[in-house]
Amino acid sequence: MSTKLEKKTISQTFNKISKRYDLINRVLSFGIDIYWRSVVRRHLPIHPSMRLLDLATGTADQIIALMNRAKNIRSAIGIDLAVDMLSIGKAKIARTPYNHQVSLLEADACNIPLNNETTDCVTMSFGIRNVPDVGKCLREMYRVLTHRGRALVLEFSLPKNRFLKSLHLFYLRNILPRVGRLLSKNDEAYTYLNETIETFPSGRSFCALLEEAGFSNVRAIPLTFGIVTLYVAEKMSYDS
Repeated sequence: MSTKLEKKTISQTFNKISKRYDLINRVLSFGIDIYWRSVVRRHLPIHPSMRLLDLATGTADQIIALMNRAKNIRSAIGIDLAVDMLSIGKAKIARTPYNHQVSLLEADACNIPLNNETTDCVTMSFGIRNVPDVGKCLREMYRVLTHRGRALVLEFSLPKNRFLKSLHLFYLRNILPRVGRLLSKNDEAYTYLNETIETFPSGRSFCALLEEAGFSNVRAIPLTFGIVTLYVAEKMSYDS
């Protein structure tokens, strides 16, 4: 499968694996994905009544991780193109005490259906690799953020250490696709995951994309030896 996929193809792929998506995440990450999502909370902006937007929200794991711990979130919106993933997310949110504060919508991360400067924080976990136009998605994040708002992008990356990188590449190329296919019953999804992790810009290269979109105070925080990176970026000017 090519790493350049149309939006419809991507949403169809995730719809196919939606019922087992959460289980597969736990298995393939050895449960560490729960920790990665928790780190995002530590970097939320200081705001007494925060409006949160989560892009590529999937089954809403990132929103749930934040709402469970961050008591200053007034409202949260999650958007995704995969409707079956959203249905699972809505069922999970319905079982929480903050159900009335969260909305999940079918929408495109490259065309966010919100007005300018209406969000205090935008999060995106393991989804930026899948958008057809990364620059446009980052510009959309910037557009909807308020002055001093913050973007938090969690994404897979490759370790800098050569030995760890070689081990991780072996896992990505040989183990992850096989286990992913076995659990998901889908031949394409986890081959695509492997390809995008290897080819997607990370570290300083992705920081440069954030800066090109207008963000300031951009930094990359490697997690778990660099197999995942959290990017933190701020909007320090008003939209015209």
